[in-house]
Amino acid sequence: MHCARCGTECLPEQKFCKNCGNALAADGAQAIPPVFPPLAVQAAPPPPPAYYPPPAAPMAYPAAQPLAYQAVPQPVYYVTAQAAATQAHHVQQNVMHNLRARIQSLASTEELEGFSLPQMFSEVFKRRGADEVEDYILVGTLRTTPPIDVVETGWPKPWLFFRLLAALVIAYAALTFICTETGNTNCIPGIMFLGAFAVPLATLMLFFELNSPRNVSLHMVGKLFLAGAVISLGVALLGYSLPIFQLGTWEAGIVEEVAKLLTVVVIMRTARFKYILNGILFGATVGAGFACFETAGYALNDGFLAGLLPVVVQTGQLTVAGTQAGVSQMLSILLLRGILSPLGHVAWTAIAAGAFWRVKGDKPFSVSMLFDHRFLMAFLIPVSMHAIWDAPWQLPFLGNDILTGLISWYVVFGLVQQGLHQVKDEQKMHLQTTLDKVEASLQAPGTVTV
Repeated sequence: MHCARCGTECLPEQKFCKNCGNALAADGAQAIPPVFPPLAVQAAPPPPPAYYPPPAAPMAYPAAQPLAYQAVPQPVYYVTAQAAATQAHHVQQNVMHNLRARIQSLASTEELEGFSLPQMFSEVFKRRGADEVEDYILVGTLRTTPPIDVVETGWPKPWLFFRLLAALVIAYAALTFICTETGNTNCIPGIMFLGAFAVPLATLMLFFELNSPRNVSLHMVGKLFLAGAVISLGVALLGYSLPIFQLGTWEAGIVEEVAKLLTVVVIMRTARFKYILNGILFGATVGAGFACFETAGYALNDGFLAGLLPVVVQTGQLTVAGTQAGVSQMLSILLLRGILSPLGHVAWTAIAAGAFWRVKGDKPFSVSMLFDHRFLMAFLIPVSMHAIWDAPWQLPFLGNDILTGLISWYVVFGLVQQGLHQVKDEQKMHLQTTLDKVEASLQAPGTVTV
């Protein structure tokens, strides 16, 4: 039989259509509709068609062109003038700091403390009477040496050196004026020696004032000045005669510095003078004598005679023009060497002798002191400064002389500071010894304590 609803063929024994579930009537009767109609089975709607964008048009490439290279711009940093000046100042400070550190390490000195040139020379133009000047000079004997307790240990304030310099320069200028105006050749030796001695002697007086213990007299300084100059010049000339010192201009740094130092050591080897400041003064004295005699020799040979002889050879006689030429060249030599003399021999020998006295102290002299590390390293400074001074290559505007002079005086002031500290330490020891004696006397039996 067939289902009345969907027409599906069904078996007689089936009560419901196998396709739609409709109830089948018995004996082929009309099928009874169901109480609840079956849910219609619907197919799922088809998915929307996928969207594919249209293909892009092919890119048109330009025709081949030759490659052209173009520099890529680099970033530019702008620095203000103030920032550049600050940076340059910092670089300069670092360079100076490193240079000072190297010098201090070589000389075994410390950074200068409380040092000021304007403060140091603040009493140069102070008015002083003749009695004060005489009392200031008369020191260094057994009766005029001040006790260690009253010695000033601050930076000295020298002033007498300037008066000596002014007096010698005025005498030199007056004698030069007389010679040039009158043409009298008898003035030439006086001009030569005043010009050669003026600045070195004034510099020596400065070192005399830097000797704070005031235990060296002017009488002793004068003897050392003359004897030291003659002996050191003789030793230097003997040194130059050795074959090893015939190689070049560097030899002066070794020969002359060794000659001056040995002269100081031989003459002033007594143990009475034990302070570093004493050694600095002794070295400056011999160096000043050496500088005076050397400048006088240059003034005669490279100055007066060098200017005079060409005119004499040309004219065949000694003329006024030849004398004037010789005097003019001599004055040029005296002026140049006079200005530079404080930067040379006086400071160099002061460094060498001060470094040696730092090792020697109050002990008798022994050869082993000359091989002490602290002395040898410091002694290299004047030797090298002298060699640079005489080097064949020269910086413009007397750069070699000024540079070596500034370094030398920086070392000198470093040694002076050590000398002042040495005096201060001895004052403390002397005060402690005095206190110990007073305490011992107060604790002695029979002593009445108030």
